Amino acid sequence: MISYGPRPSAGSESHPGQPEFFSGRALLTNSAEHILQRLAANVYFDLTREFNQFGPVAALSSGQAVVYYRLAIMSKDGDWVVRESPEACARVLAVLSERGARYRPSAPLDVRWLRGGWSSHFEYTDAAARRIRCDIVSRPPRVSSESLDLLFQQRRCDRLLVVDREALIRLKQTARAKDYAVIGELARQLPPDRELAWTTDVDRILELSGATGAESSRPAVRAARAGAGRAAVVAALAQEVDDLQQADRRRLAVYHRAAEQYLTEFRRARIDTLPLPDAHEAACRVAGALLPPQLFVNGSERGPSE
Repeated sequence: MISYGPRPSAGSESHPGQPEFFSGRALLTNSAEHILQRLAANVYFDLTREFNQFGPVAALSSGQAVVYYRLAIMSKDGDWVVRESPEACARVLAVLSERGARYRPSAPLDVRWLRGGWSSHFEYTDAAARRIRCDIVSRPPRVSSESLDLLFQQRRCDRLLVVDREALIRLKQTARAKDYAVIGELARQLPPDRELAWTTDVDRILELSGATGAESSRPAVRAARAGAGRAAVVAALAQEVDDLQQADRRRLAVYHRAAEQYLTEFRRARIDTLPLPDAHEAACRVAGALLPPQLFVNGSERGPSE
C-alpha cells in the first residue's frame, strides 16, 4: 500500500473480499467465466472509470492493480495514484462525496500535502452494504516523476487507467513479506531481461542469469552468473529483500512521528464523522497547523526545527 502508515485492521465489516492472491499459474485453474464475473463486478474498477470520466486523473494501483493484471481474484480495498493538481483532487473528492464517503484519519487530499508523500484515506458503505475503502497518493514511494508524468498522458477512454507493471513492482517493495511473492509473479509478465531485473524468485534468477547478457547491479544475479551456487544466490536475494523492507520501515516511521499531533487532533475533532466537504475543510485547517507538508529534502529527513 502507498501510505504513511499501516492500514487499520479490517475488522468484521462486510466488504468486497479479503485479499486472495494466487500465482499466475494457480489463477489459471479458475474458470475464465468465474474470473470475468469477479472483474466485471469490481467496485474499484468502477470508481476508477468514474474518477477519469472527464480526463485521466487517478490510476489504480497496489492490490487492485494486481487484480487487474490477473494475479489475484480480489483485494480488500482500493489504492490510486492521483494527478497532482487541485482539479484532480476536486474530481476525486466530488465522486467520493456523492457516495457518502468519510475521511479516515489521514492527510487531506490536497496538493500541499500530497506533494510531500502523504496519503489520504476514505471509507463508505455501498448499496450492497459493503465497506469500500479508498487510499490515495500523488507521489508513491520509489516511483520516478518521469513514470508519473507518463502515467497521465491521454489514453483511450475505454481502457482502465492502471499503473504499469514495473511501477507496481516498485510500489510492492514494502515492509510486508507477502508483497515479494507478488513481485515475483508480476515479473513473470515482463520480457526476460526486465524479469531478471525485478524477480524475487530464486529459480528464475538461476534460469535467466545465463540467458540474458545485460549487466546487473543485483548481487543475486551476479552471484548466479559467477557460478557461486544456489545457497549464495538465496542469501543475496534474502539480503536484498530485507534491505528493501528495512528502508520502507524507516520511511514509514518518519511519517508516523510527524503525524502524531495531527492525528490526535483529527480524532478529537471527530473529522471522520463529518460530511466530506466539511471534513475536507476541517482537515486542511488542522493540517495547516500540525502536519508538515514536506518531510524530506533531497532524500533526507528534515530536522525538527526546519
